[in-house]
Amino acid sequence: MLVNETLLRHTEVSALWMTAVDPTTKENKVIASNVATMVGNKADADDLKVLAGNQAVTESDIASHRCQAAVPLHDTPGATIGTLRVVFPRQNAATAAECARQAEKLRDELQEVIPSAQVLFDPFIVSNSSGDILAQRLTIQTLDRYPDVLVLAFHVTAPGETTNRVVGINQPKFLGRPSDEVDHEVARTGKMIVQLIPNTHRMETHMPLRAADGSVVGTLVTVYLWQSEDEAPKLISRSMQIRNELQSRIPSLAALLAREP
Repeated sequence: MLVNETLLRHTEVSALWMTAVDPTTKENKVIASNVATMVGNKADADDLKVLAGNQAVTESDIASHRCQAAVPLHDTPGATIGTLRVVFPRQNAATAAECARQAEKLRDELQEVIPSAQVLFDPFIVSNSSGDILAQRLTIQTLDRYPDVLVLAFHVTAPGETTNRVVGINQPKFLGRPSDEVDHEVARTGKMIVQLIPNTHRMETHMPLRAADGSVVGTLVTVYLWQSEDEAPKLISRSMQIRNELQSRIPSLAALLAREP
């Protein structure tokens, strides 16, 4: 998800991949890339050289008119947790020094949203499965239309229950988890709550979720990565647009929790 989000923000980047040590297998390998064939490859000599010296390594591919830089990848506290490879067209990075500088700038942006190496391995749901309830199907379908949304979540209290829970989300570790007080408050009052979280550069909008008849059936949460607070108005407007589009697709609370026939 971080690779996808970064490429959306930086259209000047041709390719991007991360290497890190898999906590399960202990292998140092490519764990994410927009080049599918790279994922799973073992860290190569350049990656090991970067890790050994904590310095950038650049390569100039004149035939392909591009420059590649490998730089140490850091978490928010500053620990080196792997390497980041970035490929630029040569017109965007004409020299090795400029290639390394741009890659390090990109790396520094990512550092702000990586609290630890473990977070890199948190799973995300990217497609629907048979038997998904409507809330989960709407989650994935909406994220396909709005790829700059990092997380989308539906919080509702099911009929006959008293606990408000997450019933649709693209981060499976939160599915079914009880909602926090913010989401309870939004469902109770019908007010929107916006949270800017500086330490992870996340922006969350918590909005009342309505069915087609206008009744409040829960809370809808959108999460974005942001670099500047100036982005807030645009992201709030986009979240409201998503909420309004979803309303017409939710016949009722019961329907939101129903599985496909």
